[in-house]
Amino acid sequence: METFGDLHLFFQRHDWSPSLTIIPSVYLLAFFVGCLGNSLVLWAYLDRPERRRMRDSLIASLALADLCFLVTLPLWAVYTAMGYHWPFGQPLCQVSSFLTALNMYASVFSLSMLSVERYWVLTGRRPASHHAAQRFPSRAVWVLGGVWVLAGVLALPGLLLRPVFLSCQMDYSMLIRTDLEEAEREKAELWWAAALSLKSTLIGFLLPLVILLVCYCSLAQLLSRHFGKGPRPDRKRQRRLLKVIVTLVMAFFLCWLPLHVNKTLSMLLEFGLVPYSCPLDQLLLGAHPYVTCLAYLNSCLNPLLYAACDPSFRKRCRGAIVMLCWARKRGAKGQRGKMVQGQEEREKKSLPRLYCLQKVRHCLKTRSVIV
Repeated sequence: METFGDLHLFFQRHDWSPSLTIIPSVYLLAFFVGCLGNSLVLWAYLDRPERRRMRDSLIASLALADLCFLVTLPLWAVYTAMGYHWPFGQPLCQVSSFLTALNMYASVFSLSMLSVERYWVLTGRRPASHHAAQRFPSRAVWVLGGVWVLAGVLALPGLLLRPVFLSCQMDYSMLIRTDLEEAEREKAELWWAAALSLKSTLIGFLLPLVILLVCYCSLAQLLSRHFGKGPRPDRKRQRRLLKVIVTLVMAFFLCWLPLHVNKTLSMLLEFGLVPYSCPLDQLLLGAHPYVTCLAYLNSCLNPLLYAACDPSFRKRCRGAIVMLCWARKRGAKGQRGKMVQGQEEREKKSLPRLYCLQKVRHCLKTRSVIV
């Protein structure tokens, strides 16, 4: 994600020092909760490929995107705890930054395609049965391939523009001609930073948000027309479905909106499009780690949202947990059985030897009696 300013120099002050302890703790908690939740999502939705639908593949894609980012959270936790110093070298800085941007784009695109697919299904424009998915398996491959290829291309700046100096920050010098003067180079770097920041805000937030709002507002209107004049149970179902829709949209909106607002205001201040205010500038720079942390938390919230909103997902999760417990119990029984079987085999192997020893002793006793 593209930012403005040098966080390392700013955080040498002690005004925002609580972020050095609070944010790493939140990152580690999100790492454990998110990895467990998203792994359960993958297991639940990829366990039965013969019954998998487009919706299942998109939810699994969302979980995979979150997992790709969550594995980097311990690195960002250490980076924050060390006062925004990056101790892991340039390759891990580039890979971690790339995975962070990849998660943002792949998650948003998967969520948008999931919303469009749900809209088509509920409006009757596309069949919802798994038989239809089996007739067109290449459709899911093309959709998921397009989502991940586009996300990977858009995330490339995080991989290519991350040299390591004091901290793992963006560096736009390789995009600028070397014959420019210092003032012109600084201005060109500012324009590149603004362009990439605008790109991530438009493509990674505003466009998907518009798609989400159009799909779910249309669905809300459809459900209102369908259930509004029905009996009381249908009205209760209407309120529940509308609550699910609002929860999904607002979760995405609330997690990512503060970060993009922070970036946009910082850009407007840098270009003088907003009257400069030193307190506002410091507030935006100091709030950046916290709004970034809030956006990152979306990766561990998604499984909880699906668990709260999707009864079939809860059923699959219960089945996955039961299967895991059964497999673990069966493995323990199998291990004990192998131990018992091995002991029995050892005893069987020792029986002929004991028989021979007993026979030899009997012969010796017999001989001693004859003698």
